[in-house]
Amino acid sequence: PLHRMPRSHAAAYNAHPDTKVVAVCDLRSEVLKDFEKTWSDVWPDLKYYSNYQLMLEEIKPDILSVVTPDNAHADIVIDGSNSGVPAILCEKPIATTLPEADLMIHTCEKNGTILSIEHTRRWDPSFVGAQRIIQSEELGPIRSIVGEMFSPRAMLFRNGIHLIDLFNLYADVPAKWLFCELESGFDTFHQYGGDGGRSPESDPFASAYIHYENGIRGFFNSYKMAFPGWQMQITCENGRLQLSDRNMKIIRASSHYQWEESDVVTEPHMYTHQLGAVAELVNALKGEDVSLSCPPREARKALELIIAMLKSHSEGNRRVDLPLG
Repeated sequence: PLHRMPRSHAAAYNAHPDTKVVAVCDLRSEVLKDFEKTWSDVWPDLKYYSNYQLMLEEIKPDILSVVTPDNAHADIVIDGSNSGVPAILCEKPIATTLPEADLMIHTCEKNGTILSIEHTRRWDPSFVGAQRIIQSEELGPIRSIVGEMFSPRAMLFRNGIHLIDLFNLYADVPAKWLFCELESGFDTFHQYGGDGGRSPESDPFASAYIHYENGIRGFFNSYKMAFPGWQMQITCENGRLQLSDRNMKIIRASSHYQWEESDVVTEPHMYTHQLGAVAELVNALKGEDVSLSCPPREARKALELIIAMLKSHSEGNRRVDLPLG
């Protein structure tokens, strides 16, 4: 079953037949001890570091995984690329500021480093299946996308960006402008001020209207509450896709009073979630012609929307045009 697929970078490397973890780095000794307790029987020769630059110098890995807090991705990706690492898998968001994201992209492109950003649902059979249905135009062109996210951790940078990335994936055209309202108490939150994704109190929820280039209207809404879950409604000219982590349905209408629902069952993939991202990098390193599911310029689009949301709210919920200057 898909829910048994690896849901961590270490588990993904363990599950792939062509990879093994040779070193791990963390500033916290207790985290390294926990990792050793969990994985030392699988990789008994693991080396442990508290300085990632020393690790890069001594180990020279083929793939570097960056799974630090949200605001600590940039330096490690840049240093990894400059040290000659051929491929990097970086957690989302790509960064917490656009200048950092741009420097990461520039450095990796200059050095020929393959950089993939781990927006997990881009390797999930259900969400890939939804993309294929949309691209087939069997439901006609998209008219609106509604996405909602609720949970105690419905934070914009930490979890909301997953949903925003799906807006961009399905719209498949540039966003042109938006306006936004953040959680109460974040009126001065005009740039990232979180703690790396740990505390919900440091990262707001948000409601936003996003206008895309071809007239698609996007409605994003999140709220921190006990009730957990998220869902999307992609309404097309001739029908609607409803999808979530629980199920996916196609809805067609024969009249205002008669709607027909059908479940969509997608074919399972051999490699999904983090393992799908790892498999792409392995194939790319083998010289295969691989089109990354989430290259860094795609991940940057989601970050740009969030930065524009902060700007809109801090300036009186005004319309903000895209791309940002």
